[in-house]
Amino acid sequence: MKIEVVCFDIDGTLYPKWVTDLKLVGSFFPSPLLALRYQEFREEIRREGGENTEPENEQGFRLRQASWLSARYNWGRGVEPIDRMYDRIERQFYSSWRRAFAKLTPFPHVRTTMELLKARGIKLAALSDFPIEQKLQALGVADLMDYSACAEQAGYLKPHPAPFLHICRKMGVEPQNVLYVGDSCRKDMVGASRVGMSTCLIAPAAKNTAKRSHLRASCPEADMICSDYLDFQKHLEPLLE
Repeated sequence: MKIEVVCFDIDGTLYPKWVTDLKLVGSFFPSPLLALRYQEFREEIRREGGENTEPENEQGFRLRQASWLSARYNWGRGVEPIDRMYDRIERQFYSSWRRAFAKLTPFPHVRTTMELLKARGIKLAALSDFPIEQKLQALGVADLMDYSACAEQAGYLKPHPAPFLHICRKMGVEPQNVLYVGDSCRKDMVGASRVGMSTCLIAPAAKNTAKRSHLRASCPEADMICSDYLDFQKHLEPLLE
Protein backbone atom coordinates (compact mmCIF):
# COMPACT_ATOMS: atom_id res chain seq x y z
CA MET A 1 0.00 0.00 0.00
CA LYS A 2 1.32 3.43 -0.96
CA ILE A 3 -0.26 6.58 0.42
CA GLU A 4 -0.67 9.08 -2.42
CA VAL A 5 -3.37 11.33 -0.90
CA VAL A 6 -4.11 12.44 2.65
CA CYS A 7 -7.67 13.72 2.97
CA PHE A 8 -8.70 15.75 6.01
CA ASP A 9 -12.08 16.33 7.56
CA ILE A 10 -12.29 19.99 8.63
CA ASP A 11 -14.64 20.70 11.56
CA GLY A 12 -13.27 19.14 14.73
CA THR A 13 -10.22 17.82 12.85
CA LEU A 14 -8.32 20.93 11.77
CA TYR A 15 -9.68 23.06 14.61
CA PRO A 16 -11.53 22.26 17.90
CA LYS A 17 -15.01 20.75 17.79
CA TRP A 18 -16.28 23.09 20.52
CA VAL A 19 -15.65 26.01 18.16
CA THR A 20 -17.87 24.34 15.55
CA ASP A 21 -20.64 23.82 18.09
CA LEU A 22 -20.42 27.43 19.27
CA LYS A 23 -20.58 28.84 15.74
CA LEU A 24 -23.56 26.65 14.84
CA VAL A 25 -25.68 28.18 17.62
CA GLY A 26 -26.67 31.09 15.39
CA SER A 27 -28.27 28.75 12.85
CA PHE A 28 -30.94 27.77 15.39
CA PHE A 29 -32.65 31.09 14.66
CA PRO A 30 -35.04 32.46 13.58
CA SER A 31 -36.73 29.03 13.65
CA PRO A 32 -35.53 26.46 16.22
CA LEU A 33 -38.15 24.08 14.83
CA LEU A 34 -36.63 24.28 11.35
CA ALA A 35 -33.19 23.66 12.88
CA LEU A 36 -34.53 20.55 14.62
CA ARG A 37 -36.12 19.21 11.44
CA TYR A 38 -32.91 20.03 9.55
CA GLN A 39 -30.89 17.86 11.93
CA GLU A 40 -33.44 15.07 11.51
CA PHE A 41 -32.94 15.20 7.75
CA ARG A 42 -29.17 15.02 8.10
CA GLU A 43 -29.47 11.90 10.24
CA GLU A 44 -31.89 10.40 7.74
CA ILE A 45 -29.61 10.90 4.75
CA ARG A 46 -26.62 9.39 6.57
CA ARG A 47 -28.35 6.01 6.61
CA GLU A 48 -27.27 3.69 3.83
CA GLY A 49 -29.85 1.61 2.04
CA GLY A 50 -32.47 4.34 2.16
CA GLU A 51 -33.79 6.62 -0.55
CA ASN A 52 -31.36 7.61 -3.29
CA THR A 53 -30.52 11.20 -4.13
CA GLU A 54 -31.43 12.12 -7.71
CA PRO A 55 -29.29 13.41 -9.28
CA GLU A 56 -26.33 12.45 -7.07
CA ASN A 57 -24.80 15.90 -6.83
CA GLU A 58 -25.12 19.08 -4.78
CA GLN A 59 -28.26 20.25 -6.60
CA GLY A 60 -29.89 16.87 -6.02
CA PHE A 61 -28.94 17.01 -2.34
CA ARG A 62 -30.31 20.52 -1.83
CA LEU A 63 -33.59 19.69 -3.61
CA ARG A 64 -33.99 16.45 -1.64
CA GLN A 65 -33.32 18.40 1.55
CA ALA A 66 -35.88 21.08 0.71
CA SER A 67 -38.48 18.51 -0.33
CA TRP A 68 -38.01 16.47 2.87
CA LEU A 69 -38.28 19.55 5.08
CA SER A 70 -41.25 20.92 3.14
CA ALA A 71 -43.20 17.77 3.89
CA ARG A 72 -42.26 17.62 7.57
CA TYR A 73 -41.71 21.15 8.84
CA ASN A 74 -45.35 22.11 9.34
CA TRP A 75 -46.62 18.82 10.73
CA GLY A 76 -50.38 18.63 10.02
CA ARG A 77 -50.52 22.20 8.67
CA GLY A 78 -49.92 21.54 5.01
CA VAL A 79 -46.85 21.25 2.81
CA GLU A 80 -44.69 24.34 2.36
CA PRO A 81 -43.70 25.02 -1.28
CA ILE A 82 -40.29 23.52 -2.01
CA ASP A 83 -38.86 26.71 -3.50
CA ARG A 84 -39.83 28.66 -0.38
CA MET A 85 -38.24 26.03 1.87
CA TYR A 86 -35.12 26.06 -0.32
CA ASP A 87 -34.78 29.80 0.33
CA ARG A 88 -35.45 29.43 4.06
CA ILE A 89 -32.69 26.83 4.36
CA GLU A 90 -30.28 29.09 2.49
CA ARG A 91 -30.99 32.05 4.78
CA GLN A 92 -31.06 30.23 8.14
CA PHE A 93 -28.18 27.82 7.59
CA TYR A 94 -25.86 28.39 4.64
CA SER A 95 -25.79 32.20 4.81
CA SER A 96 -25.38 32.07 8.58
CA TRP A 97 -22.43 29.67 8.28
CA ARG A 98 -20.63 31.83 5.74
CA ARG A 99 -20.55 34.65 8.29
CA ALA A 100 -19.84 32.47 11.34
CA PHE A 101 -16.88 30.56 9.92
CA ALA A 102 -15.01 33.50 8.41
CA LYS A 103 -12.46 33.40 11.27
CA LEU A 104 -10.94 30.18 12.61
CA THR A 105 -7.79 29.19 14.50
CA PRO A 106 -6.33 25.79 13.59
CA PHE A 107 -4.91 23.22 15.96
CA PRO A 108 -1.15 23.68 16.55
CA HIS A 109 1.12 22.23 13.85
CA VAL A 110 -1.64 21.70 11.26
CA ARG A 111 0.12 23.70 8.55
CA THR A 112 3.59 22.30 9.28
CA THR A 113 2.16 18.77 9.10
CA MET A 114 0.62 19.50 5.71
CA GLU A 115 3.86 21.07 4.50
CA LEU A 116 5.69 17.92 5.57
CA LEU A 117 3.29 15.81 3.52
CA LYS A 118 3.63 18.06 0.46
CA ALA A 119 7.42 17.84 0.74
CA ARG A 120 7.08 14.05 0.56
CA GLY A 121 5.08 14.28 -2.65
CA ILE A 122 1.71 13.58 -1.02
CA LYS A 123 -1.37 15.30 -2.41
CA LEU A 124 -3.81 16.90 0.04
CA ALA A 125 -7.60 17.01 0.02
CA ALA A 126 -10.37 18.10 2.37
CA LEU A 127 -13.87 16.64 2.75
CA SER A 128 -16.50 18.07 5.08
CA ASP A 129 -20.21 17.48 5.65
CA PHE A 130 -20.62 21.25 5.99
CA PRO A 131 -20.00 23.72 3.14
CA ILE A 132 -16.33 24.60 3.09
CA GLU A 133 -16.64 28.14 1.72
CA GLN A 134 -13.72 30.15 3.18
CA LYS A 135 -12.81 27.77 6.03
CA LEU A 136 -9.54 26.62 4.51
CA GLN A 137 -8.50 30.23 3.91
CA ALA A 138 -9.42 31.11 7.51
CA LEU A 139 -7.32 28.17 8.72
CA GLY A 140 -4.38 29.26 6.58
CA VAL A 141 -4.05 26.05 4.55
CA ALA A 142 -6.03 26.72 1.35
CA ASP A 143 -2.85 27.13 -0.71
CA LEU A 144 -1.73 23.61 0.24
CA MET A 145 -4.90 21.81 -0.88
CA ASP A 146 -5.05 20.00 -4.20
CA TYR A 147 -8.82 19.51 -3.91
CA SER A 148 -11.59 20.17 -1.41
CA ALA A 149 -15.26 19.23 -1.39
CA CYS A 150 -18.41 19.35 0.68
CA ALA A 151 -20.02 15.91 0.96
CA GLU A 152 -23.21 17.44 -0.44
CA GLN A 153 -21.50 17.56 -3.85
CA ALA A 154 -21.77 13.75 -3.94
CA GLY A 155 -25.46 13.88 -2.98
CA TYR A 156 -25.03 12.40 0.51
CA LEU A 157 -23.36 12.92 3.89
CA LYS A 158 -20.71 10.84 5.63
CA PRO A 159 -20.50 7.92 6.41
CA HIS A 160 -22.22 7.15 3.08
CA PRO A 161 -19.58 5.84 0.63
CA ALA A 162 -20.42 8.40 -2.08
CA PRO A 163 -18.51 11.41 -0.62
CA PHE A 164 -15.35 9.33 -0.06
CA LEU A 165 -15.50 7.85 -3.56
CA HIS A 166 -16.10 11.35 -4.94
CA ILE A 167 -12.72 12.40 -3.52
CA CYS A 168 -11.04 9.39 -5.12
CA ARG A 169 -12.52 10.15 -8.53
CA LYS A 170 -11.54 13.80 -8.38
CA MET A 171 -8.01 12.97 -7.20
CA GLY A 172 -7.56 10.10 -9.68
CA VAL A 173 -6.57 7.64 -6.97
CA GLU A 174 -7.77 4.30 -5.61
CA PRO A 175 -9.25 4.28 -2.07
CA GLN A 176 -6.45 2.05 -0.75
CA ASN A 177 -3.98 4.81 -1.60
CA VAL A 178 -5.78 7.40 0.56
CA LEU A 179 -5.31 8.14 4.25
CA TYR A 180 -8.41 9.80 5.70
CA VAL A 181 -7.98 11.94 8.83
CA GLY A 182 -11.03 12.83 10.92
CA ASP A 183 -12.38 13.32 14.43
CA SER A 184 -15.54 11.20 14.25
CA CYS A 185 -15.48 7.42 14.44
CA ARG A 186 -19.01 7.04 13.09
CA LYS A 187 -18.80 9.54 10.23
CA ASP A 188 -15.12 9.55 9.29
CA MET A 189 -13.49 6.28 10.35
CA VAL A 190 -16.42 4.01 9.50
CA GLY A 191 -17.16 5.71 6.18
CA ALA A 192 -13.54 5.86 4.99
CA SER A 193 -12.65 2.33 6.08
CA ARG A 194 -15.69 0.87 4.30
CA VAL A 195 -14.45 2.07 0.92
CA GLY A 196 -10.92 0.81 1.62
CA MET A 197 -9.13 3.95 2.82
CA SER A 198 -6.61 3.92 5.65
CA THR A 199 -7.80 5.97 8.62
CA CYS A 200 -6.50 8.21 11.37
CA LEU A 201 -8.63 9.45 14.26
CA ILE A 202 -7.61 12.81 15.73
CA ALA A 203 -8.67 12.70 19.38
CA PRO A 204 -7.14 15.08 21.96
CA ALA A 205 -8.40 12.72 24.67
CA ALA A 206 -5.89 10.14 23.42
CA LYS A 207 -3.18 11.94 25.38
CA ASN A 208 -4.50 9.88 28.28
CA THR A 209 -3.31 6.28 27.96
CA ALA A 210 -6.49 4.78 29.38
CA LYS A 211 -8.68 6.86 27.06
CA ARG A 212 -6.52 5.93 24.08
CA SER A 213 -7.07 2.26 24.90
CA HIS A 214 -10.81 2.88 25.18
CA LEU A 215 -10.82 4.61 21.79
CA ARG A 216 -9.00 1.68 20.20
CA ALA A 217 -11.62 -0.70 21.55
CA SER A 218 -14.61 1.48 20.65
CA CYS A 219 -13.37 2.49 17.20
CA PRO A 220 -11.65 -0.49 15.55
CA GLU A 221 -12.09 1.22 12.16
CA ALA A 222 -9.31 3.68 13.08
CA ASP A 223 -5.94 2.40 11.87
CA MET A 224 -4.22 5.16 13.85
CA ILE A 225 -5.29 7.26 16.82
CA CYS A 226 -3.40 10.51 17.39
CA SER A 227 -3.79 13.04 20.15
CA ASP A 228 -2.46 16.00 18.12
CA TYR A 229 -0.56 16.80 14.95
CA LEU A 230 2.91 16.20 16.40
CA ASP A 231 1.69 12.74 17.38
CA PHE A 232 0.29 12.40 13.85
CA GLN A 233 3.69 13.22 12.36
CA LYS A 234 5.33 10.44 14.39
CA HIS A 235 2.79 7.92 13.10
CA LEU A 236 3.21 9.13 9.53
CA GLU A 237 6.90 8.37 9.09
CA PRO A 238 6.68 4.56 9.09
CA LEU A 239 3.50 4.72 7.01
CA LEU A 240 5.10 6.87 4.31
CA GLU A 241 8.26 4.76 4.25
